[in-house]
Amino acid sequence: MRIAWKYLSHFWYVAINWNIWMAFFMLYDNIRGSLKYGSNTFAPVELKNLTIIDGDKKEGSRYEAVSFYMLEQLFSAFRKISGCTSIVDLGCGKGRVMMVAAHYGFKEITGIDFATELCDQAVLNMKKKQEQFPDIVWRVINQNVENYEIAPGDSVFFLFNPFNQSVLKNFLMKLNISCDQFPRTVYFLYASPQYQKLFLDNGYAIIFQKKMMHLESIIALRDQ
Repeated sequence: MRIAWKYLSHFWYVAINWNIWMAFFMLYDNIRGSLKYGSNTFAPVELKNLTIIDGDKKEGSRYEAVSFYMLEQLFSAFRKISGCTSIVDLGCGKGRVMMVAAHYGFKEITGIDFATELCDQAVLNMKKKQEQFPDIVWRVINQNVENYEIAPGDSVFFLFNPFNQSVLKNFLMKLNISCDQFPRTVYFLYASPQYQKLFLDNGYAIIFQKKMMHLESIIALRDQ
Protein backbone atom coordinates (compact mmCIF):
# COMPACT_ATOMS: atom_id res chain seq x y z
CA MET A 1 0.00 0.00 0.00
CA ARG A 2 2.86 2.34 0.84
CA ILE A 3 4.63 1.85 -2.50
CA ALA A 4 1.32 2.29 -4.34
CA TRP A 5 0.89 5.67 -2.63
CA LYS A 6 4.40 6.70 -3.67
CA TYR A 7 3.69 5.75 -7.28
CA LEU A 8 0.44 7.70 -7.19
CA SER A 9 2.11 10.75 -5.63
CA HIS A 10 4.79 10.76 -8.28
CA PHE A 11 2.17 10.32 -11.00
CA TRP A 12 0.40 13.53 -9.92
CA TYR A 13 3.73 15.35 -9.50
CA VAL A 14 4.64 14.61 -13.12
CA ALA A 15 1.12 15.33 -14.36
CA ILE A 16 1.08 18.76 -12.70
CA ASN A 17 4.62 19.77 -13.67
CA TRP A 18 4.62 18.30 -17.19
CA ASN A 19 1.47 16.62 -18.55
CA ILE A 20 -0.80 13.64 -18.03
CA TRP A 21 0.73 11.59 -20.85
CA MET A 22 4.19 12.03 -19.38
CA ALA A 23 2.81 10.93 -16.00
CA PHE A 24 1.37 7.73 -17.47
CA PHE A 25 4.63 6.99 -19.28
CA MET A 26 6.74 7.51 -16.16
CA LEU A 27 4.42 5.30 -14.11
CA TYR A 28 4.70 2.54 -16.71
CA ASP A 29 8.46 3.02 -17.02
CA ASN A 30 9.08 2.79 -13.27
CA ILE A 31 6.97 -0.32 -12.81
CA ARG A 32 8.39 -2.06 -15.89
CA GLY A 33 12.00 -1.22 -15.04
CA SER A 34 11.67 -2.12 -11.38
CA LEU A 35 10.37 -5.57 -12.30
CA LYS A 36 12.96 -6.09 -15.06
CA TYR A 37 16.01 -5.05 -13.06
CA GLY A 38 14.89 -5.88 -9.53
CA SER A 39 15.37 -2.25 -8.65
CA ASN A 40 14.04 -0.84 -5.38
CA THR A 41 15.02 2.72 -6.29
CA PHE A 42 11.82 4.53 -7.21
CA ALA A 43 10.62 6.79 -4.39
CA PRO A 44 11.91 10.41 -4.49
CA VAL A 45 13.56 11.76 -1.31
CA GLU A 46 14.02 15.39 -0.24
CA LEU A 47 17.55 16.39 0.81
CA LYS A 48 16.24 17.81 4.08
CA ASN A 49 15.41 14.24 5.14
CA LEU A 50 18.92 12.93 4.45
CA THR A 51 22.21 12.95 6.34
CA ILE A 52 24.88 14.95 4.49
CA ILE A 53 28.35 14.75 6.03
CA ASP A 54 30.57 15.87 3.16
CA GLY A 55 28.89 18.62 1.15
CA ASP A 56 26.29 21.37 1.14
CA LYS A 57 22.60 20.58 0.68
CA LYS A 58 22.17 23.92 -1.08
CA GLU A 59 24.36 22.65 -3.92
CA GLY A 60 22.39 19.45 -4.47
CA SER A 61 18.92 18.47 -5.61
CA ARG A 62 16.38 16.05 -4.20
CA TYR A 63 16.77 12.40 -5.07
CA GLU A 64 14.85 11.37 -8.16
CA ALA A 65 15.77 8.25 -10.11
CA VAL A 66 16.51 8.61 -13.81
CA SER A 67 13.97 6.90 -16.06
CA PHE A 68 14.76 3.36 -17.16
CA TYR A 69 13.93 4.44 -20.71
CA MET A 70 16.70 7.06 -20.76
CA LEU A 71 19.14 4.64 -19.15
CA GLU A 72 18.48 1.96 -21.74
CA GLN A 73 18.80 4.47 -24.58
CA LEU A 74 22.12 5.75 -23.25
CA PHE A 75 23.64 2.36 -22.48
CA SER A 76 22.51 0.85 -25.79
CA ALA A 77 23.99 3.78 -27.72
CA PHE A 78 27.21 3.70 -25.71
CA ARG A 79 27.72 0.00 -26.39
CA LYS A 80 27.78 0.81 -30.12
CA ILE A 81 30.51 3.40 -29.49
CA SER A 82 32.79 1.86 -26.88
CA GLY A 83 33.63 -1.38 -25.16
CA CYS A 84 34.66 0.30 -21.89
CA THR A 85 33.62 -1.79 -18.91
CA SER A 86 34.06 0.68 -16.04
CA ILE A 87 31.71 3.51 -15.11
CA VAL A 88 31.42 6.14 -12.38
CA ASP A 89 27.93 7.36 -11.42
CA LEU A 90 28.13 10.92 -10.08
CA GLY A 91 25.27 11.21 -7.60
CA CYS A 92 24.36 7.53 -7.55
CA GLY A 93 21.39 7.86 -5.20
CA LYS A 94 19.89 4.44 -4.45
CA GLY A 95 21.96 2.75 -7.15
CA ARG A 96 19.56 2.45 -10.09
CA VAL A 97 22.19 3.34 -12.69
CA MET A 98 24.72 1.00 -11.11
CA MET A 99 22.26 -1.89 -11.20
CA VAL A 100 21.27 -1.37 -14.82
CA ALA A 101 24.92 -0.87 -15.83
CA ALA A 102 25.65 -4.47 -14.83
CA HIS A 103 23.15 -5.62 -17.46
CA TYR A 104 25.05 -3.70 -20.15
CA GLY A 105 28.45 -5.25 -19.64
CA PHE A 106 30.00 -2.90 -17.11
CA LYS A 107 32.29 -4.84 -14.77
CA GLU A 108 33.76 -2.08 -12.58
CA ILE A 109 30.99 0.13 -11.22
CA THR A 110 31.49 3.05 -8.86
CA GLY A 111 28.75 5.16 -7.31
CA ILE A 112 29.32 8.42 -5.44
CA ASP A 113 26.74 10.30 -3.38
CA PHE A 114 26.92 12.72 -0.47
CA ALA A 115 23.73 11.41 1.19
CA THR A 116 24.42 8.61 3.68
CA GLU A 117 20.98 6.99 3.55
CA LEU A 118 21.00 6.84 -0.23
CA CYS A 119 24.44 5.22 -0.22
CA ASP A 120 23.24 2.63 2.28
CA GLN A 121 20.34 1.75 -0.03
CA ALA A 122 22.67 1.58 -3.03
CA VAL A 123 24.90 -0.88 -1.17
CA LEU A 124 21.93 -3.13 -0.41
CA ASN A 125 20.77 -3.01 -4.03
CA MET A 126 24.22 -3.78 -5.41
CA LYS A 127 24.68 -6.72 -3.05
CA LYS A 128 21.52 -8.21 -4.51
CA LYS A 129 22.65 -7.42 -8.05
CA GLN A 130 25.97 -9.15 -7.49
CA GLU A 131 24.10 -12.39 -6.85
CA GLN A 132 23.00 -12.13 -10.48
CA PHE A 133 26.34 -10.83 -11.79
CA PRO A 134 29.03 -12.34 -9.51
CA ASP A 135 31.93 -11.05 -11.62
CA ILE A 136 31.21 -7.34 -11.18
CA VAL A 137 33.41 -5.22 -8.92
CA TRP A 138 31.56 -2.32 -7.36
CA ARG A 139 31.84 0.28 -4.63
CA VAL A 140 29.64 3.02 -3.21
CA ILE A 141 31.43 6.09 -1.90
CA ASN A 142 29.65 8.40 0.57
CA GLN A 143 31.38 11.61 -0.45
CA ASN A 144 31.03 14.95 -2.19
CA VAL A 145 31.98 14.35 -5.84
CA GLU A 146 34.28 17.39 -5.69
CA ASN A 147 36.46 15.44 -3.25
CA TYR A 148 36.48 12.21 -5.25
CA GLU A 149 39.98 11.07 -6.17
CA ILE A 150 39.71 10.57 -9.92
CA ALA A 151 41.60 7.43 -10.99
CA PRO A 152 43.69 7.36 -14.20
CA GLY A 153 41.32 4.72 -15.56
CA ASP A 154 38.12 6.67 -14.92
CA SER A 155 36.84 7.49 -18.40
CA VAL A 156 33.07 6.88 -18.38
CA PHE A 157 30.78 8.93 -16.17
CA PHE A 158 27.02 9.07 -15.68
CA LEU A 159 25.16 12.20 -14.65
CA PHE A 160 21.52 13.12 -13.91
CA ASN A 161 21.80 16.64 -12.43
CA PRO A 162 22.34 15.65 -8.78
CA PHE A 163 24.12 18.93 -8.04
CA ASN A 164 24.35 22.48 -9.33
CA GLN A 165 26.49 23.93 -12.10
CA SER A 166 29.20 25.12 -9.72
CA VAL A 167 29.90 21.60 -8.46
CA LEU A 168 29.90 20.19 -11.99
CA LYS A 169 32.27 22.93 -13.17
CA ASN A 170 34.72 22.13 -10.35
CA PHE A 171 34.54 18.42 -11.12
CA LEU A 172 35.22 18.99 -14.82
CA MET A 173 38.22 21.16 -13.98
CA LYS A 174 39.57 18.39 -11.77
CA LEU A 175 38.92 15.83 -14.49
CA ASN A 176 40.72 17.99 -17.06
CA ILE A 177 43.80 18.01 -14.82
CA SER A 178 43.61 14.22 -14.51
CA CYS A 179 43.38 13.88 -18.30
CA ASP A 180 46.37 16.15 -18.76
CA GLN A 181 48.37 13.83 -16.49
CA PHE A 182 46.92 10.61 -17.90
CA PRO A 183 45.66 11.27 -21.45
CA ARG A 184 42.50 9.36 -22.33
CA THR A 185 39.15 9.68 -24.05
CA VAL A 186 36.35 10.61 -21.64
CA TYR A 187 32.63 9.97 -22.04
CA PHE A 188 29.72 11.47 -20.14
CA LEU A 189 26.37 9.74 -20.33
CA TYR A 190 24.14 12.64 -19.38
CA ALA A 191 20.40 12.34 -18.75
CA SER A 192 18.34 15.57 -18.86
CA PRO A 193 21.42 17.63 -19.84
CA GLN A 194 20.66 20.86 -18.03
CA TYR A 195 24.28 22.01 -18.18
CA GLN A 196 25.13 20.81 -21.66
CA LYS A 197 26.81 24.12 -22.54
CA LEU A 198 29.36 23.59 -19.77
CA PHE A 199 30.56 20.46 -21.55
CA LEU A 200 30.79 22.25 -24.88
CA ASP A 201 32.82 25.00 -23.19
CA ASN A 202 35.20 22.32 -21.88
CA GLY A 203 35.90 20.85 -25.31
CA TYR A 204 33.37 18.03 -25.36
CA ALA A 205 31.49 17.01 -28.50
CA ILE A 206 27.94 15.65 -28.45
CA ILE A 207 28.09 12.28 -30.23
CA PHE A 208 24.62 11.01 -29.31
CA GLN A 209 21.34 12.74 -28.51
CA LYS A 210 17.88 11.30 -27.88
CA LYS A 211 14.65 13.20 -27.22
CA MET A 212 11.20 11.90 -26.39
CA MET A 213 8.50 14.11 -24.88
CA HIS A 214 10.30 15.88 -22.01
CA LEU A 215 13.02 13.25 -21.80
CA GLU A 216 16.42 13.99 -23.27
CA SER A 217 19.80 12.33 -23.00
CA ILE A 218 23.20 12.84 -24.58
CA ILE A 219 26.62 11.27 -24.73
CA ALA A 220 29.44 13.80 -24.62
CA LEU A 221 33.00 12.91 -25.63
CA ARG A 222 36.30 14.64 -24.98
CA ASP A 223 39.12 13.09 -26.98
CA GLN A 224 42.78 13.41 -26.09
